[in-house]
Amino acid sequence: MTKPLIFGLLALLAACAGRQSGVPSEAKPDSWVETTLRDLTLEQKVGQLIFPRAGGVFVNEDDPRMIELLQAARDGRIGGVVLFAGDPYETSAIVNRLQEASTLPLLIASDYEYGAGMRVNGATRFPRAMVLGAGGTERDIEFQAEVTAREARALGVHLLLNPVLDVNTNADNGVIGTRSFGEIPERAGRLGAAFIRRAQSLGVLATAKHFPGHGATALDSHFDLPVLRKPRKQLESVELVPFRHAIEADVAAVMPAHIAVPALDGRDDRPATLSPDILGGLLRDQLGFDGLVVSDALDMGGARKTAWDGQVAVDAVKAGIDALLVPPDPLVTYRALVRAIRSGELTEPRIEASVRRILAAKQRVDLNRRRTVNLADLSRRVASPEVQQRIEDMAERAVTVVHNRGRVLPLDGRASGRIFLIEIVDPVHRDEEPDLLARELERRASNVRRARVDAKEVSGTPGWLAAEPDERVLLVLGRMEADSRVVPEALKSSLSGESVIVASLDNPYWLAQFSDAAALVATYDDAAASKRALARAIFGEIDLTGKLPVTLSDEYPVGTGTVIPNRRMSLERVDKPKDAGFSDEGLRKVENVVRRAIESGATPGAAYLVARRGRIVLEGALGRATYEKDAPAVSSDTLYDLASLTKVVVTTTLSMIFVERGLLDLGKPVQSYLPEFRGQDKNMVLVEDLLAHSGGLLWWTELYERFEGRTPEEAKRGYIDAICELPLDYPPRSKTVYSDLGILLLGEILERITGKPLDALARDEIFAPLGMDEAMYLPPPSLLTRIAPTEVDPWRGRLVHGEVHDENAFGLGGVAPHAGLFSTARGLAPFAQMMLNGGAYNGRRLLNARTIARFTSRANLVEGSSRALGWDTPSEPSSAGLYFSSASFGHTGFTGTSLWIDPERELFAILLTNRVHPTRENRKIFDLRPAFHDAVMTAIVDVNIKRRE
Repeated sequence: MTKPLIFGLLALLAACAGRQSGVPSEAKPDSWVETTLRDLTLEQKVGQLIFPRAGGVFVNEDDPRMIELLQAARDGRIGGVVLFAGDPYETSAIVNRLQEASTLPLLIASDYEYGAGMRVNGATRFPRAMVLGAGGTERDIEFQAEVTAREARALGVHLLLNPVLDVNTNADNGVIGTRSFGEIPERAGRLGAAFIRRAQSLGVLATAKHFPGHGATALDSHFDLPVLRKPRKQLESVELVPFRHAIEADVAAVMPAHIAVPALDGRDDRPATLSPDILGGLLRDQLGFDGLVVSDALDMGGARKTAWDGQVAVDAVKAGIDALLVPPDPLVTYRALVRAIRSGELTEPRIEASVRRILAAKQRVDLNRRRTVNLADLSRRVASPEVQQRIEDMAERAVTVVHNRGRVLPLDGRASGRIFLIEIVDPVHRDEEPDLLARELERRASNVRRARVDAKEVSGTPGWLAAEPDERVLLVLGRMEADSRVVPEALKSSLSGESVIVASLDNPYWLAQFSDAAALVATYDDAAASKRALARAIFGEIDLTGKLPVTLSDEYPVGTGTVIPNRRMSLERVDKPKDAGFSDEGLRKVENVVRRAIESGATPGAAYLVARRGRIVLEGALGRATYEKDAPAVSSDTLYDLASLTKVVVTTTLSMIFVERGLLDLGKPVQSYLPEFRGQDKNMVLVEDLLAHSGGLLWWTELYERFEGRTPEEAKRGYIDAICELPLDYPPRSKTVYSDLGILLLGEILERITGKPLDALARDEIFAPLGMDEAMYLPPPSLLTRIAPTEVDPWRGRLVHGEVHDENAFGLGGVAPHAGLFSTARGLAPFAQMMLNGGAYNGRRLLNARTIARFTSRANLVEGSSRALGWDTPSEPSSAGLYFSSASFGHTGFTGTSLWIDPERELFAILLTNRVHPTRENRKIFDLRPAFHDAVMTAIVDVNIKRRE
């Protein structure tokens, strides 16, 4: 005898025994269930079966609906309620109010298919089920179950009206769609069972729906009665498979669908909700289910098709329904059931069998011991921010590239391209963040032009939907009503071809209409996480691994999905330099340049790193920490004082970030942020002048001497006041004079507009997102042996080792906008690669490519100046040498450091030295830098490298 058959027989025997006694297996004669049942009147027993609708929004105590609901609870005419939309505190307060009024504890149910956020504003909103079908794992669904169960209990909800176990095989199914895990029965069953087991282990009850399967229908049961015309054999091999998994997982409840299934009961005019053959013969007898059978909402058209509301309720109970959810009028339902019992149409033992199951469910979730919830727990247990990153990851793994003709995806974030975003939307389903996708694209592209088209009004192709020659069209299909899903032929024909990417944010079946487009992408959800995932996917920031969980057409069967790795958004080490276009001999010459400089006394030692096209081709270190013969050799782990590289890595980058966020306006006068910055012509100094060194400020002054002995905070206040009091050295934008003082003012502005200290901003906004673990202010003493010393400082009277070299930065405690950063060469590399990637690195986007282009191009605030915003560009002569392209940008540091980035050659070069040891008078670094960069460029062999013109 096979194992499934044995299981089926055992389940059948157990079920029959339970029904003959009328007592669920967990109920004992002396249990709370039985003692409570004995004390109930007939009317109260009937009341236990009724679960009316309840809102979760504030209502006045004199609201007629609330008065009626409270009275029903007091009279024992309801066994629970089904909660709909609301807010956390209002939802829980209403639950408590009803529980306190009710004679018996109420079983509170709600539909949390994609988390409590489906019904409760501000609670956690998980992706729709098909997202998990496309890229999720059982661990993902268990995580969703954990969070959903925790939040449900905090809100006062005990019965989850999910998971959805319908196997969606009909492209025209408008009621299930992405609520389903997909069309693979076993996968849907495994995922559903994983949710059930985990959620129920944490104190809630789960519901498997919509039995025996709503996924192959076309009509919407909210409005009509669909008929599932499938032979029994197909139902057994497809529709029923997930429900068998659920029953094996001990699911607490099953919800039948308002659909007719002739193969199961011989009728096409009766929904499963009202069918004794389906609920009794199949669900209980054959599948062995003895838990709660709860109806789908009885106010839906599919339930009310053939009888009046009171008779529907009576027929549902006769068929085997235990809990009548959302009857159109609870009082009508209650009276109809009482009449049916008194007339003999229903029996009291039949009612008692359902009451036992309902009371057993209440006992299972400890309602016999505690009914109410503590509202003070909500802020701790609902909407934990830690959950969001996992949700983002789930959304990313689901993104499916259905096809990618011509390898149009991913777009190059470094190219700063133009996008024409066309959104086909249904006003009924516009979410609370209609501009989110556009904002995400604007962070990545140089320009985003946008059109929003009402799906129900599109009848042709408006002329204004035509793309411009240099634009990439992104057509996004949002969530729509069933009658909006057929896209007009004229629109489809004009939005196909090599420049068009079509993305579906909801139902993936729509993509089959656009098979001529260059690329088709599905996200299966229109939530914020899926919109962000779509933007990341389009620009190659994430690996694309999703697979279709449903069949779109013969051309796109289930399992279709093009795997696309992320576009070199993180660095990797290359074993063969020629794979990145370098010659081995050329790279040896680079090292020889550094070696000869060390031998000539340009610096005691140096660390260097060169990368091209996302690959590190050269990384190493030569020399020693000092000129002493027994000094330790430097290595790739040696930390160097970066000096003025701090300006670009920290201060300029923060400025870019806050410009994008609208917190910083480069065109505003400095006075608008620092009112104390007053004096002749100072009203003309703009924030951008501080970055471009064109604001008229003195280049440097010994502030550290004036405020010696002050605390860092006192010194900073003194520095800013002193700089603000200084007269301008020249009229704004009349010339360029490199100025630390201007950068000090900019750092103060950044701290004021954010309310956070500079080192915290650098850590949270730059270092942590990029994984720059070895970039830091104030390195701890434990790292001292890894830090290259700098100067023997006459002012401090000692060798500067492990503390910032710049005196003004030292006076500020080592944290300053112009100096103070320490790092290894490898520690800086992610930052440089992020700049080359157009603002993204390792799946995180820090900046928009357009913003990078703005800050790294010559600012032209002063005619002929090489200065960009914060950055420098090659001048003649340049520390970048002769071969870095005109598109290059970089910066140097006084201690002997430099970083140059060439987007044209997809390359960056880092050189770190402590050339100021033992004295800053050593100026040989000015020969080393250009020689180093020239050697790097001439080592490239796969393109013709010419001198910069």
